[in-house]
Amino acid sequence: MLSVVGIGPGSLDLLTERARARISSADIIMGNERYIGLIREIIPKDAEVITGKMGTEVERAKKAVELGRRKNVVVVSGGDPGIYGMAGLLIEVIGDSHTDLKMEIIPGITAASVSAALLGAPLSNDFAVVSLSDLLVPWSEIEEKLEELAKMEIVVVIYNPRSKTRTVQLEKAYELFMRFRDGKTIVGIVRNAEREGCEIEISTLEDLPDFYHRIDMSTTIIIGSSKTENIGGRMVTRRGYERRYDYERREGDTAIQGHESSDYAEAGNRIWEKSKAIVEDIVSKHSGSFSEHERRIVERVVFANADPSLLDLLVFNHNPVEKGIECIKEGKTIITDIEMVKAGINGRYRKRVKCFVNDPRTKEIVEKENVTRTAAGIRLAKELIQDTIVVVGNSPSACMELFALIEQDIKPALIVATPVGFINAAEAKEKVMSTGIPSIAIKGPRGGTPSAVAIINEIIEIANSRLK
Repeated sequence: MLSVVGIGPGSLDLLTERARARISSADIIMGNERYIGLIREIIPKDAEVITGKMGTEVERAKKAVELGRRKNVVVVSGGDPGIYGMAGLLIEVIGDSHTDLKMEIIPGITAASVSAALLGAPLSNDFAVVSLSDLLVPWSEIEEKLEELAKMEIVVVIYNPRSKTRTVQLEKAYELFMRFRDGKTIVGIVRNAEREGCEIEISTLEDLPDFYHRIDMSTTIIIGSSKTENIGGRMVTRRGYERRYDYERREGDTAIQGHESSDYAEAGNRIWEKSKAIVEDIVSKHSGSFSEHERRIVERVVFANADPSLLDLLVFNHNPVEKGIECIKEGKTIITDIEMVKAGINGRYRKRVKCFVNDPRTKEIVEKENVTRTAAGIRLAKELIQDTIVVVGNSPSACMELFALIEQDIKPALIVATPVGFINAAEAKEKVMSTGIPSIAIKGPRGGTPSAVAIINEIIEIANSRLK
C-alpha cells in the first residue's frame, strides 16, 4: 500500500486525522529531510525512515513504488501532495505498468490556505496560484502566466518566490505587476506559516521590495486585487456581499438595516449563540471547579478549540485572572513567543504587545548559543519581562527560556503557557507552574496559539468591562 500524505504547513495540530493515522501505521516513511523533521515526533519507533534532499524526488518516487508492493509506505509531502507536491510525480512513475499497486492521496492544508488564514481572508473571491521556481518549468512560461494574471482582476498567490540562487524571478514578477496594477494594491507576505519563526506582514505592492531580504522559499506572497482591502489590520478580498446586503453598523443604529441583511446576520448570530450555549452547558457541569472569571476563560478556550476535554487540562495557579486584570488595567506590556500569538491579541491592546522572534539579533543568539529563535526572542525580552505578562502559545523552548530567566529572579506578573508538542512541552509548563508566579496553563503536550489567544483576550475583555 502506498499513501501520499500531505502534512500541511508543519504545525502538528493542523495535521488531519487521516494523515496522522497513515503515518502511525506506516512500515516505511519517506520524504524530504525537512518534512520528515517536522513530523518526527509522531513517527512510530519501529518505522523505517528514508530521507532525501531536494532534487532526489524521482529516485524517491521510484523507490516508494517498489516498496509499496510489499509494505505500507507513506510518502510525506509538505502542504497538499497534489499542489506542487509528490502526488503527481508518483502517479507518473506508477504509470500504466503498476496498476495493481494500491495508492491513496491524503490531502493537507496548502500554503495558500494557511497563509490566507493568518492574513485574514484574501482568498474570499477568485484567485490563482503560481510558482516562481523555474527548476522544472522554463521561466518564459512562468513569465507569460504572470503577465496574464497581472492583467486580470484576480488575487494571485505566489509560491517559491525567492531562494539563495534564484533572486531575479521575484524582481521580474514585481515589475510585471507594477505595470498592470495600482501600486497601492494590498499585498500579504507570510514566512514560515504556522511554524517557528512565523512572520506575517500586510503591505502594498509598491512597497514589496522593502521585504525582499526576508523573502525565501518558505514565504508565500498574496497579491490582492482591486477588491482587496486592509480592514482592521486584516487582509480581505470582498466577495460581493456589500452589493447585495447592507450589513455594516452605522453610528446610532440599533439593528442591521435591511430585511435580507437582518436575516443573514440573525442566522449567523443564532449559530454563534447556540454554540456558546452548548459550551456553557458543558462547562457548567464543572462549575464548582472554577471561579466566575476562570469559568469565562475555560468557556472561551473550549469554544476556540471545539474541545471539551481541555476542561480537565486547564490549570489556574495563584489567582492569575485577577492579576491579569490588574496588569491590563495598568496598561502593562505583553510579551509573546511568536508573531501569531501577537496577531491574535485584541486589536485595541495589540500596540502594547511585543514579540522579538523576528528581531535581527535573534540570529546572532541562535548561531552563538545553539538555541531556537523563540528562545532567543524571550532572551531578548529579558529587560521587559519583569512584572509584565508573558504569553507562550506555541514554543516549549521559549517556555524553558522563560523558566531560566525566572531562576535569575526576573519574574513576570502573569504567565500564560500553552506550548504544544510531544518534546518538552509538558515538562516546560510544569516548570513554569512550579515557580509560584500567577499562571494559566494547559497541562501535557496539548495547547497551541488559539488557546493562548483565547485566554489573554478574555482577560482583556474582563478588564475592559470593569473600566466601564
